[in-house]
Amino acid sequence: MQQTHLLQRFKQSIERMLSKPTTLLNPLEAYQLWAENYDDADGNALLFAEGRAVQRYLGASLLQNKDVLDAGCGTGRNLQMLQEYHPRMIAATDLSPNMLDKARTKIDGSTPTSLHVARVEQLPFSDASFDFVLCTLVLGHVEKLISAISQLSRVLRHGGTMMITDFHPFGQLLGWHRTFRGGKDHQQRFYAVKYYAHLYSEYFDSFKQTGLELIRMEEPTIDESLIRFYEKAGRTDIYQRYKGYPMLLIFEVRKK
Repeated sequence: MQQTHLLQRFKQSIERMLSKPTTLLNPLEAYQLWAENYDDADGNALLFAEGRAVQRYLGASLLQNKDVLDAGCGTGRNLQMLQEYHPRMIAATDLSPNMLDKARTKIDGSTPTSLHVARVEQLPFSDASFDFVLCTLVLGHVEKLISAISQLSRVLRHGGTMMITDFHPFGQLLGWHRTFRGGKDHQQRFYAVKYYAHLYSEYFDSFKQTGLELIRMEEPTIDESLIRFYEKAGRTDIYQRYKGYPMLLIFEVRKK
């Protein structure tokens, strides 16, 4: 019995070792590669929790006849939702041309929409161009947070609102990775995307410096609604270990 238990523990240790990311990529390299199969996955706990929060927020927002920016839109997972609220126009940016190619397939023609290859630190828009800005799971990939927040604030109109989601800094401190599989067969190699742990104080200072007022902040945690993702991956041990830990930071801010 003891021998069987030791063998199981040894097997789990080997599996954890082998599952660690083999290659750390910068965001552009990572998302260029990941774009090919980014939409193929059934989902993961982080994206599910984040998407649920975004959907709840957008459902309570008044976007009709508003000018909207989706900064760092990726494959356009939020574009379909944004179109449903009948904004006047949508602009979307991403640093990865391959991700934008996927995003183009999500445009239904109901709303004038333009896509732009651009980093969030260098947005190609005039000052005060938008009534609402959405920036999801992007700023953790930016080393100097103030450079991105300054740009987002610059293009937002006075009185306009912005929703930001980011990886919770606790995750970085605990050694969590933003990972994916890529390669010719999509399972060939295991990669991680480089990201930075931006603490609350860094966000609050950036908001203050750029004329943004904090309206609301949330910290979604690992809870019972996410257990199915861990069960599917065969990692209920991870769920039990980190249940109750925050996984995301969500901010709603307004331009003064």
